[in-house]
Amino acid sequence: MQLIIVESPTKAKTFGKFLDKKDFSIISSMGHIRDLPKKKLGIDLEDNFEPDYEIIPGKKKVVDPLVREARKAEKVILATDPDREGEAIAYHIGDILRSKIKKKLAYDRIVFHEITESALREALGKSRPLNQELFDAQQARRVLDRIVGYKISPYLWKKFSKSWLSAGRVQTVALRIIVEREKERNKFKTEAYFSVKGFFDHGGPLEAKLVKLLGKEFYRTDKLELFDGKYEYQSSLLKDEKSAKEETGRLTTEKYAIAEVSENRSSRTPPPPFITSTLQQNAGSAFGFTAKRAMRIAQSLYEEGLITYHRTDSFNISEKFINEARAYIAKKYGQGYLSEKIRRYKQKSKLAQEAHEAIRPTNVQNHPDSQKLAGLRGEQRKLYFLIYNRSLSTQMKEAVILRQKILIVSGSDDVFRTEREQIMFPGFLILSMKEKKEKELITGLAKGQPIKLLDIELEEKATQPPPRYSEATLVKTLEARGIGRPSTYAPIISLIQERHYVEKQGRELVPSELGMSVSDLLVKKFVNVFDISFTAKMEDELDNVALGKIKWRDLVGRFYSPLSQELEVAYKDTDKIKVEEKTTEACPECGAMLVIKMSRFGRFYACSNFPKCRYTKSFLEKTGTACPECKQGELVVRFSRKKKRFYACDRYPDCRYTTLWLPKL
Repeated sequence: MQLIIVESPTKAKTFGKFLDKKDFSIISSMGHIRDLPKKKLGIDLEDNFEPDYEIIPGKKKVVDPLVREARKAEKVILATDPDREGEAIAYHIGDILRSKIKKKLAYDRIVFHEITESALREALGKSRPLNQELFDAQQARRVLDRIVGYKISPYLWKKFSKSWLSAGRVQTVALRIIVEREKERNKFKTEAYFSVKGFFDHGGPLEAKLVKLLGKEFYRTDKLELFDGKYEYQSSLLKDEKSAKEETGRLTTEKYAIAEVSENRSSRTPPPPFITSTLQQNAGSAFGFTAKRAMRIAQSLYEEGLITYHRTDSFNISEKFINEARAYIAKKYGQGYLSEKIRRYKQKSKLAQEAHEAIRPTNVQNHPDSQKLAGLRGEQRKLYFLIYNRSLSTQMKEAVILRQKILIVSGSDDVFRTEREQIMFPGFLILSMKEKKEKELITGLAKGQPIKLLDIELEEKATQPPPRYSEATLVKTLEARGIGRPSTYAPIISLIQERHYVEKQGRELVPSELGMSVSDLLVKKFVNVFDISFTAKMEDELDNVALGKIKWRDLVGRFYSPLSQELEVAYKDTDKIKVEEKTTEACPECGAMLVIKMSRFGRFYACSNFPKCRYTKSFLEKTGTACPECKQGELVVRFSRKKKRFYACDRYPDCRYTTLWLPKL
């Protein structure tokens, strides 16, 4: 009898469908079973960073069955996930079993990227020993993060008098990116400007926007150098209402003619298959899923054998799937929709051991609407549909788009422009096309032909500051900067919200006063640790550990030496930092002004005369938006038990109106 150990009960159940119970016993470890201790550093800084691992509290009830089953087995097969985290789980399981079982047992490691019968049987035929370098890379990351968390977090507790604050090697850098953007938004000077639209007679109003005024380019583009890249914003020549009305008045007196009618064909190529970061981004923009939610759903699809492993940064797709997909496309859509050549995408992964494939369906016949997938939950179906279409599209023809541009010019060289496009051949877009009325291309116009202006529309606008990050755009930035790894994005974003460093308003990530103060302090006191380029370089170094190029203890040593010096200097600063927002409301008990403070449970009102006066009351963030249901109350911000932000009427329970999105009234 061979014992297969996986980390998930769902994965064990799926494996059970493929293997004979006479030959194989399958058991789950329920994730990690050993880790660094929770209540102490657990790393001997004097003994070359030796970690002190222990069985996770509550996991003894999992370890005992593992030991019992392993004693009965002839061989133990460690079948955890195919990344560093999975290698670490396998390593710790093997280490524990060896220490508790006296008889000599063979321990094999198998790796697979999809939970299908063929992939499992192939993996069983290609077992290998545990990869020490891969485990060391995970161990190095764990030790580095533990040192930062356990050495710097107490410094935050001391400075802010809040014992629930935390610092993190990658977490704080992500926070810094959000904070720097907020500072850039606050510095941005908004200016008013006007845009102009013309409506011309062509058997009906033809809408076009003004692009040149008296021969000069009407719109101006300004550029800003940001902490994270560049930002371009637009304004126009018309800055004030008086000049705008004067010019639009003149435009109504001009005579117009067609200056240009041009058409241009272009092709749109299918995007590459999903990797972890792009899946999180697309799930966020398409469905509003948080990164954490997208990963949870993907995990369930993977464990049920429907998609390949979802933590990956590789664009590679197996030859087997490519061939099956091409045959399916030709049969379902016709040969004309099949790309002439097999389309492959440039490999992104630095480590072939970590990510052999992109995220794709395990079987192209498992269409989202097929009977086999009838039991999927709504959120599972949505994400699977996204993955399925993206993977299939990689082997489909490009879409052909016809773009039309029409220029209308006045005698004073004012130019209006309208652009339209029409899909001539949908190609891969046929997978996601919805019935919608496209703008038809304009016909019957020729260069030099007079055209009558029917109306002018003047609209006041304002220059917009750089946008705040959403979860999707933050993931994109972290990936582009080389900060963190696919498996870390979701927990990082979740943690900075749990610590109240960042609040989610709609889809925007907005730093709190506390988050801004924490970021500024840590960046000032620990210059190297929370520098973006330093953090990105550390990821490269961890890759080198996995490749066996450097020793993990050497890497940790190079990191800890400057950190210990910065810690020594930081702790000499004993000044406390008070984070509170002033209000104009008086305390009902002593008359002093109330302030808004932050606890681990969120904002609350407190008397500024504390500790002499201990008055407090709950904080309700008002939106200034009237309740659309009762028309009497005002919408305020509330949080669910899972800390999800929503809006509700302040007249609850008389009015029970709630919404996830602030209505535009």
